[in-house]
Amino acid sequence: MTRPSRSSVFSRMVLPFALIPPIMIQFAMRDHAAAYRLDAASANWEWIALLVFVAELVSVTVVAGMLRLTTPADAMRPSRPRALAIAARAAAPLWASAVVLAVPSLGALIVTHLLAHAVALRTLYLDVRDEFRLGNEVQALHVTYMVYSVPVVLWTPLFVMIFVSLRPA
Repeated sequence: MTRPSRSSVFSRMVLPFALIPPIMIQFAMRDHAAAYRLDAASANWEWIALLVFVAELVSVTVVAGMLRLTTPADAMRPSRPRALAIAARAAAPLWASAVVLAVPSLGALIVTHLLAHAVALRTLYLDVRDEFRLGNEVQALHVTYMVYSVPVVLWTPLFVMIFVSLRPA
């Protein structure tokens, strides 16, 4: 069995699913921006969607790199394609949660996004534990939180920047 290359993992797993949030942002802001207490004309949503897309691609790449950097000393470092596949699996619930933007409800968006983070953390934890063959639960949790914290730190200023620039409806 041949192992997939980094480019095939990226083109088959990451790119198609990372397009979901930008497309849904465009749809929601064109169709029902007022439901999110936003003025549809207050921002250039095409640029915001593009910024989110680029941030998603960077985040998956950073998570894959962090997986390789935080490999415990007694575990074997995952290959670049394997690390990228683990990062994409962890991001999948977040990408899927963007579908809730089709529903004009701020509450549904918040709840779904928080649940997606919980599922993403659980998926990452299980993949880290299995990939590194860690029997120590605390060590697996430590690696998971170290890896997951980097994109959270990267996304926080991005969201602050976007929300500060928007006018309420």
